[in-house]
Amino acid sequence: MTAPTTDEVTLSAECTLGQRPGYEDLHRECRQIADVPLPHSNGLLLIKRCGCGCHRSGGAS
Repeated sequence: MTAPTTDEVTLSAECTLGQRPGYEDLHRECRQIADVPLPHSNGLLLIKRCGCGCHRSGGAS
């Protein structure tokens, strides 16, 4: 039995829709640029940051 891979990139709703023709402007509306931790937890995330390449450090918004 093998462990599941975690290489899957999760995009925000805005970035996912922004990849479709006619919705490119919506990509700029993405606000998931940082992880949001669950209050009073040890490393659990309430919201994971968008995995879009433009949100990485040094990337354009």
